[in-house]
Amino acid sequence: MLTLPRPLDVPFTDTSAEALRLSLDHGRIAPLAARRIDVPTVAAPTDTEFTLAEAAPHLTLTLTVIGSSHQAILGEDAFIETFACLGEDADGPSPSRPQWDHENIRHGRWAGFTEHRFTATRTHVTGDFPRAAAEVLAAGADRAFTADDHLSVAFPGQPGALTALSLTAAGPDRIAWQSWHCYPQHGEIVHSSSELRRST
Repeated sequence: MLTLPRPLDVPFTDTSAEALRLSLDHGRIAPLAARRIDVPTVAAPTDTEFTLAEAAPHLTLTLTVIGSSHQAILGEDAFIETFACLGEDADGPSPSRPQWDHENIRHGRWAGFTEHRFTATRTHVTGDFPRAAAEVLAAGADRAFTADDHLSVAFPGQPGALTALSLTAAGPDRIAWQSWHCYPQHGEIVHSSSELRRST
């Protein structure tokens, strides 16, 4: 179900899609808005005498909007994906520029997950930007795993300045989410797809 973006009374601090960086090493950034989602860590039981909540321990995935885009946080900082305008001098290992339209795969250990996949695309909008941003909101709501797994915020000052995130899959072996970042000052929309997988 489509919900209107939450309005924020803070300036839109993103500069452009070109300034975005991806990091799996950056610490938490205080969020402007967040959505905390429980995800199962084991398959649902086939015995109907037990509920999923009783039989399946959960992790939490927190999708957050920050002043410079988004973070996705698994558990208590077991994994943090930061896709934001971090600047060239960000703390920790240098964040990487997104390789547009190319899947980036990293291996590690994050609360039992061993593979992170990330893809980002950049679209230049030549027509009505607020209309294109409204289509982003509809796409995010349509792709959300459930009606409660979608977060969107609108920034003041420029129509169409918004960020939206959706959980798109949640299971014991795979968690996936997507994000949309809209830059009306440059006529750009960035769409990212992220996924954590367990080794088989």
